Amino acid sequence: MIDESTGMTPGVRYEIENRERVEPFAGFFLDGNYYLTPELETPVGWIEGNRFIYDVLDPEGEPVFKDRVAGTVKDLKLILSDGMTLDIHPIPGT
Repeated sequence: MIDESTGMTPGVRYEIENRERVEPFAGFFLDGNYYLTPELETPVGWIEGNRFIYDVLDPEGEPVFKDRVAGTVKDLKLILSDGMTLDIHPIPGT
């Protein structure tokens, strides 16, 4: 179940805005999970309540985000743990 406060609708794919000097998010959300490939293989992230857990490691084997918490999702915005806000957009045709 997707928390209503995220602004996401079940069955719709969403992408995260990418900006310079911010960890690139190359995948998409679908039904509360975050995938890197359209084949819907194992998710690398998911939403718990409105927290975005991003289970990706850096080259040294450490989580990209502290405790794997990238930030919170509210009204189609990802507020990163450092305070930066990124827009989340539905992917057309999905």
